[in-house]
Amino acid sequence: MKPPKNAVMKPAAAAFTLIELLVVISIIAVLAGLLVGLAPQATARIRESRTRTELQKLITGIEAYKARFGVFPPDNVTGAASDGMPIVNSVIHPLFYELTGVVVVREAREGYFVPVGDQDASDVRLYPTQLENFFRRDGFVNAQPTNAVRRLFRMDFKESQHAEVSRNPDIEVLVAPVPWPFNNSQFPPPVPSQPRLNPWRYNSSNPIHNPGSYDLWAEIIVRGRKEIIGNWKN
Repeated sequence: MKPPKNAVMKPAAAAFTLIELLVVISIIAVLAGLLVGLAPQATARIRESRTRTELQKLITGIEAYKARFGVFPPDNVTGAASDGMPIVNSVIHPLFYELTGVVVVREAREGYFVPVGDQDASDVRLYPTQLENFFRRDGFVNAQPTNAVRRLFRMDFKESQHAEVSRNPDIEVLVAPVPWPFNNSQFPPPVPSQPRLNPWRYNSSNPIHNPGSYDLWAEIIVRGRKEIIGNWKN
C-alpha cells in the first residue's frame, strides 16, 4: 500500500553507536575518578578552614579578656623544670571557664563556683579542692558573686565547642572542631580516657612561640598527618 502523496515522511530516530556509548561511559568514569580523588583534599581543606576560623574567634576573646583584666587567662602549671621555668599542661586548662565566667556561691563551710547560666544545676559545682586537682588553682580570675553576674566577661560557645574532660566532677574544656581519630596507634589521643576528645592547647605561663604572650593551637589529623594550627602559624 503506497502512502498518500501529501504524507510527511518522518526521519528514523537517531541512535548511539556502541563506540559512542563506550566513549561516554569512559568520560563518566574518568570524571568520577577525579571527584573521588579530590574528595579527601576538599574534606581536609574544610577541616582546616573550620579550625582556623575558631582559632581567630578564640584569639579575639582572649585579647578582649586581656584588655578587661590586664592579664591573659591562666593555664595549668603542673610544676617547674630544673631551670625554674613552669611546666604547663596545655591540654587540660581553665580557658573555657575564664572566657565564659563563673559565679561564686558562698557557704558557711566551703564555697564553690558554678558556670554562668548553670546556677540551678548541682552537678556542675566546682569546689576549690577539685580545681586544685585539675587546674592547680583554687579559683578563677573571671569570677563574681551571684549579685554581680552582669559584670562578668562573657563569651558564648556552641555545645560542639566544649566537652567534658571529666564527669565526676564535671570539668569542661574547649575542643577543636575536628575530633581525634578513633583507635589510631600512630596518634595517641591527648585524653586517653576519652579518645575522641581533641582539646584546644593553651599555654600562657611559658609560651614557646609567642614569648610574653600566649600559645594557642589545635592539633588535627588530616590524611594521615598531624597538622598544627596555632596563633603563630599562617
